[in-house]
Parts: sequence; structure tokens; C-alpha cells
Amino acid sequence: MNNSQQISERKYAADLARKYFDGQISKDETLKSFPHHEKDFKMQVLYNRIIHKPKKCWFFGVSKENFERFILETYEIIEDLESDKLRFKTMKTLFKHLWLQSNECKEPIENIGIHIFEVCKMTYNSRSEIMRYLNLLIEKNYIIKISDKPYLYEFTESGKKIKTDSEIEEIITNLV
Repeated sequence: MNNSQQISERKYAADLARKYFDGQISKDETLKSFPHHEKDFKMQVLYNRIIHKPKKCWFFGVSKENFERFILETYEIIEDLESDKLRFKTMKTLFKHLWLQSNECKEPIENIGIHIFEVCKMTYNSRSEIMRYLNLLIEKNYIIKISDKPYLYEFTESGKKIKTDSEIEEIITNLV
């Protein structure tokens, strides 16, 4: 599947889910029309949220607060699928994870593939999406590759200076 087809399927799935959670179409209509989601992790998560939508009641379902949290998390997934922009939470998770793995920039980062996999699990993103964030950090010269065998990365001086969330957010906002 090419990238433009994947983007259009993601947008279509997000539109269907938005209509379902707004009460405009039924669960059966949504599931029948939902695009193939086996190879896209975020679409799988959204599909499972449609199937396992909890009932909002205290006696047999979930509490009002838990239902509201479920809906908010679902709409975050929908927004991720609708737009292709970089997210602060994902960048922060990747940056903090790499920061900790480098022992606060004192050691090189080893086994980058394992760390990317861990961030994928934490953020519900695919490997290719996390690679976009890592490549941005490399492109902006916050992290550099120092060795090919074994693959080793380390923070540059400008990467070591980043300490706050607002500085991490600037990495994404300065793209335009």
C-alpha cells in the first residue's frame, strides 16, 4: 500500500469513527465500511475502540468519568489519523526515553531499534512514525550517529541543552 492510499484510508476510518461516536451512523454500518486495518496499528486501535465501546452507566457499565476518558482518548486517536502532523506527546516520549537511555547524555545510545520499539508501544504509533521523529532530531542536529558497527547515537551539545517541555515543543513548532 502506498503512502497516499494509507493516508486516505486513515482519514476515511477517522471520519467513520467520528460519525459513529457522534451517533450519526450505527455500529454495524461503521464496521462494514471500515477500511482494512490489519497493517496499520492506529487503525487497529480505533477499530477495537469501536467494537468495545463501553456503556455509560454505573450499574452495568463504566462510570461517567471513565466513559469520558474513553471518549477523549478515542478522539485523540481520530485526530491523529486525520492529520499527518507531528505530536508533542510522541516527541516528548521519544526524547525523554532516549535521554534516560543515554544516562542523561553521559553515554551513547545503544540498541536504538529496541528504544524505537518501546516508544512505539508507549505511544501507539508505528515504527515508521517514530522514525519520522527520530529523523527530525537527527536533521535538527540534536542527535548524531557516532558509529555504524554497532549503531551508536549520542546527543549533541544543542540536544544536551534541552531540559523543558517547551524546548521539546519548539522542535516541532519550528518546522514551518
